[in-house]
Amino acid sequence: MFVNRRKRSLLLKSALLLMAAVGLSSCRHSDVHDALLRAEALMETDPQQARAVLAEIEDSILKIEDYPAEEAGQKTGKNLQSSIFNFQSKKEASLFALLKTQADHKCDIPLTSDSLILLATDYYGTKRKSQRAALAQHYLGCTYIEMHRDLDAIEAQLCATTLFPDTTNKYFANSLFHLGLLYSRHYMTDSAWVAFGRYRQTEACNSDSANISYADYYMGALALYHDDDELTDSLFQCVLNNTKTKKYIRFTTYFQLAKLRYYHQHDIEGALAYLEKIGDYFGEGNGALLTLKANILAQQQQPARAYDLYKKALRNSSDIYVQCTSYEGLASVAPLLNKPDSTRYFIDQYKGLLDSIYTMNKQREITEIKDKHVVELHDRELASHRSRFLWTWGFLFAFFVLAAGIVLLLLDRKRKGERLKYETELRDIKQRYLTQAVRKEEPAAEGAPPIPADNEEPATSSLALQEERKLLYQRQYEASEWARFFKKHQPDIKAKQFVTVADAEQFERYLSGLFVDMLVDMVKENPDLTDEDTLHCAMTLLGFKPSQIAYCSRTSSASCYTRRSRMKPKLTPEWYQFIFGKAAE
Repeated sequence: MFVNRRKRSLLLKSALLLMAAVGLSSCRHSDVHDALLRAEALMETDPQQARAVLAEIEDSILKIEDYPAEEAGQKTGKNLQSSIFNFQSKKEASLFALLKTQADHKCDIPLTSDSLILLATDYYGTKRKSQRAALAQHYLGCTYIEMHRDLDAIEAQLCATTLFPDTTNKYFANSLFHLGLLYSRHYMTDSAWVAFGRYRQTEACNSDSANISYADYYMGALALYHDDDELTDSLFQCVLNNTKTKKYIRFTTYFQLAKLRYYHQHDIEGALAYLEKIGDYFGEGNGALLTLKANILAQQQQPARAYDLYKKALRNSSDIYVQCTSYEGLASVAPLLNKPDSTRYFIDQYKGLLDSIYTMNKQREITEIKDKHVVELHDRELASHRSRFLWTWGFLFAFFVLAAGIVLLLLDRKRKGERLKYETELRDIKQRYLTQAVRKEEPAAEGAPPIPADNEEPATSSLALQEERKLLYQRQYEASEWARFFKKHQPDIKAKQFVTVADAEQFERYLSGLFVDMLVDMVKENPDLTDEDTLHCAMTLLGFKPSQIAYCSRTSSASCYTRRSRMKPKLTPEWYQFIFGKAAE
């Protein structure tokens, strides 16, 4: 007894511990989930605070003792990846990965790895439209932009544009803007123009004048590339007239207008006027600005000053396009400065950089990505169309089946109602028939035979009540399919043809069921009648002419007259008169 009591106590304690552990785990799960939702809500208004909430979540999940002392307290990539696997569910881990990447990007923290955001893209997928799936692809594209993986970035941003459930979303506009920048970087000006044009038409852009200035600026730069001077000048003037234009964009627009005046309109004074507006805003490190000034000096026959600026541009800029332009300029002014030995070197450097630029051009690969994306989008639209088609026809089919079922039920109910009414009338006739018969056989004095029970038929029939039955049978027949059948085959009857054997047998069964009560009375009082005789009598009572009876019986009209005459001795005079009426006289 003592041992059993100890076992029960141990089991009870174990159960309580297990329940406590489950409760703590569920509470922890709920706390983490609520914190993730709080960080998501803060992301638009205060990304710094959202990032702090995510850091708290990471600290609560990450176990510092699992790592060496020198790593404790440091948010290394190893710690972050390990903490991901400590979440209760993949859903929480994926949301954390998305929000962490989003917060870092908004807080200008460099995105140097795609391993974190790929957890989110793998979880949310690309099959269904949803805000989180679209954001995961968008920030994957942003990550690849910072990692200088332009092809992957284009593919991710293209995918993001198809996943946003609402095109008024500002991140949808951001994806279009990034696509425009990526296309421009690889001189795919037509695609860039389309992307910026779509961005310009989004609600997120039109609701913010600063965004409009960005769109106008980049579309102006594309128009400049296409030598459309009038459109270029118009768009850049819109940027300058926009009061919400950022300072950097405004001064960059001055630089673009200076290029327009010098390279396209050959207006040196106009170019210098815009360069004066820029002043020293970009400092001494803007290689593109230095090469433009050097080109103007070379045009003004000041090769020495131009040479110095080209050299300065090479020293201060690592941009391959600036270096290529600088070497081209140096190759043109070196002979004027009596430096023929350097000229060859400058030309070789220029050609090498030009080849590198052509190599860097990824237009063919980007076109393949776009084509693949278009095909996938087309396939997805076809699948969606097919799904809508199947659902529509499935719904219509179900609706028609339901409607047909309701109609059939109503018709069946109507038939059952008519049948019930018919049976009720027959029952009433039979009851009156029994009541009348009982009254006739009532004993005049005591000791007479007892009154028959309700289920017993009297020996003689009341032809008046049989007349009521006949009228009821005729109404039932007129409402049946057989009445319409014989009207349809009236030409066959007149042509003295016969009904098919199958139809004849089916009609005989119908007559037997319709006249069942009357035929029982008829045979009881006229026992010499055959089955063929009773069917002939039933058709006659329905009002069939000899030609129609011959059609149904598959005999001649003469045979019908012969059968009638042969039945006269078999029937009582009352029944014969009842069935054949005036024809019996």
